[in-house]
Amino acid sequence: MQLEEVFSKLKQLPVVPALLAELMESFGDDNARIDILAKKIAMDQSLSAKVIKMANSAAYRRGKEVTSIEQAVIRLGFNTMRSIVIASGISSAFPATPGFDKNKFWADTFRVATIAKELAKHTKVEPETAFTCAMMHNIGEILLQSSLPEEMALVAMSIEKGASRIEAEREVLGFDYSQVGVELAKRWNFSTTFINAIEHQLDPLSYENVSSEAILIRLAVFVNFAWNAGVPAQAIVGRFPKALADYLEINPESLAGQLDDLQHQGNELAMSLGH
Repeated sequence: MQLEEVFSKLKQLPVVPALLAELMESFGDDNARIDILAKKIAMDQSLSAKVIKMANSAAYRRGKEVTSIEQAVIRLGFNTMRSIVIASGISSAFPATPGFDKNKFWADTFRVATIAKELAKHTKVEPETAFTCAMMHNIGEILLQSSLPEEMALVAMSIEKGASRIEAEREVLGFDYSQVGVELAKRWNFSTTFINAIEHQLDPLSYENVSSEAILIRLAVFVNFAWNAGVPAQAIVGRFPKALADYLEINPESLAGQLDDLQHQGNELAMSLGH
């Protein structure tokens, strides 16, 4: 199968809302204005409700409850607000697919993104950029589920027999979710930072121009997988991928006491955004 077939089977490419596309372009723009963002969010009732709900969540709540977008913007700040809006927009762009647990998918994705954001605080990568890259790391997977349900059922059977997801997808399809995600990101006109993060995530150090964001994705996926498998925090730290951590000069010991809280934050974000 050719990668192009995935997109040819789609009746319509998932649509990125105009506000989301604008926000994606604002990364690295020092002139981006939070007041303009607030006004645009306020025009979308559904999005406004999600943002206010997030601002009042345990992860961000400080003092009295906020009841308006203006108050939420002040509490969350521009970067966090932007990440939440992007997360909501992308997760809402994909329809439900029979047999695929969309809620579980996004909850897992938001946990990975939350871990990547925390890891980024120990590096030179902007934490909210890391969050957004990690939030999009597996968009190819959900696109595959919606466009090739029968083939993905075969992938699931292969995984049940012991194959990894990457092995199963490459065997059944001839490519994997990261390659599909790269193509989707290109069609959405995302910047090279996000495209490279998705493309390099499976083996970041094998590329000449190493993507730090891709390393953070790889580390966050490792931590989340180990945590879900019931591996104790100290054991996760002990098994941390050393080459990747060393490249970004991350001390995994700094994560040991935060894992439970990071998992909780990721779950809370998923629930606040309607997943």
